[in-house]
Amino acid sequence: MRKNHYLSAVTALFIIGTSAFAAEKTEKVETVKLAGDSLSVSADADSELSANAETIAEAFSKGKVKGLLRYGAQHRDSSYFTIEDSELFVPRGKVQVYSALGGYLGYETAPLFNFSAGATFYTSNPFLGNNSQERAGLGGLAEPEDHDQDSYNVLGEVFLKYQNAEHLVKVGRQEMPNYRFVSLSNIRMTPFTHEGAIYENTSIEDLKVNLAYITQMKDRNAEDFNGMVRSARVKVGRVTDANGDTIKTNIRGKYNPLDYIGDGEYTGSSKSMSMLSALYGQDNWKVEAWDYYVSDFVNTVYLYAQYDIEATDFWKITLAGQYANQQDVGDSVAGHIDTWFYGLKAQASTTNGMVFFAAYNEVSYNEDSYDSGTLFVRWGTPQMFNSFQVQDSELAGTKSVGIGAQFDLGALDILDSTVIRFRYADYDMPDNLLMIDATADRTEATFDLRYSFSKDQGFGIFTQMDGLSIQLRIAYDDFRTDYDFDAYKAIHGYELSTVNDNFVDARIYIDYVF
Repeated sequence: MRKNHYLSAVTALFIIGTSAFAAEKTEKVETVKLAGDSLSVSADADSELSANAETIAEAFSKGKVKGLLRYGAQHRDSSYFTIEDSELFVPRGKVQVYSALGGYLGYETAPLFNFSAGATFYTSNPFLGNNSQERAGLGGLAEPEDHDQDSYNVLGEVFLKYQNAEHLVKVGRQEMPNYRFVSLSNIRMTPFTHEGAIYENTSIEDLKVNLAYITQMKDRNAEDFNGMVRSARVKVGRVTDANGDTIKTNIRGKYNPLDYIGDGEYTGSSKSMSMLSALYGQDNWKVEAWDYYVSDFVNTVYLYAQYDIEATDFWKITLAGQYANQQDVGDSVAGHIDTWFYGLKAQASTTNGMVFFAAYNEVSYNEDSYDSGTLFVRWGTPQMFNSFQVQDSELAGTKSVGIGAQFDLGALDILDSTVIRFRYADYDMPDNLLMIDATADRTEATFDLRYSFSKDQGFGIFTQMDGLSIQLRIAYDDFRTDYDFDAYKAIHGYELSTVNDNFVDARIYIDYVF
């Protein structure tokens, strides 16, 4: 049944009203991230331990409220669609838009014998603008197939937690911000949340070990939790000729067609993920090793290393490298998977808030692998260095070069409370006419601006901050369109994929965090 849009106003009053009861929190200043963009949400691993309550009544009376009231809107003057945008998308109009009011409201008890419990409600509701069905596809609102974009409301967190100075155990529905391939991807109205159990150990100096067993996750604009195969947005992707005969599919090798609805999404049995990682670091370097095993689907190994050089009292140089490998496992419900990517990045930053970077990423092209080597990254924020606003660098055969600069205008004594960032990337795609998954080269130029009403300086584009802030983001994507499209279709029987006119993707977030 269609939800009433007046929920947006009720939600706004509800969140603002409860902010009066929010416990005081310590602001966290974000360092510039070297992989992945996502609007931050508070994380247990980065928070100070709260003092234990002495009674059950005290545990509730001294609990903490967290909240976000967000107005978010996005406009893309194109029907171009990436699997990052929305889980269920049927191409509709030539323009994609949403305008919404929502956020989250959560509460966690004070610890009693180091145990606490919490829950968080997430919501997004149509607010202003034209949120018609024809403009769906960006994932800021619920996107039913039979009517306009609509509200969603979900209890995204319900958990029990044990935490002391060296151990953290958390069971239930929860935000998982810090697990690389499993993270928040909080770039619409609300983040991903996951269901399962985690364990973090910091008992050995400079070493952190993470364990997790994740049964399901909730997409950003969804009310339901799904298994880790469907959440990866696996699709058959069947392409047929004029006679209706299959020419190709995304899935390569053997698989069970009964696990899928026609040429669409996975509907087989739910699969879980087991995760293990170790992070070790000293003052000027760190290394990370991660493994994500989704039963009967795929195993992902991810390695990361970073080295900092204090060149002068003013300049710091950071060098980083990353590598990932994905292989099918067990019953191989998505067929054969054999792919990898790697990346290199150099970054220079100053003590007064300037950052400059250059990065390179390359993804395998293997026509025997799912979608010729496209990576599965939809359990969180894509980790590629050149994952920008629209282009995420995970497509098969992508070779990308990116550059960028960020300026804290307050720290530079130019304009208080303002941070700006410029980025540009060239994505060299596999575009030989003989390739079965050829796609067009493209570039992306982005501009970001963040203004804070609570801090003069010392924050980044994605820093979690109490109070009011505004973020503007704009990207221009320029596609190469001078291919011999007729020749490609004559060879393969279908058109060159993802061919698109140039377009602009614009976003705004007005956040009040308490």
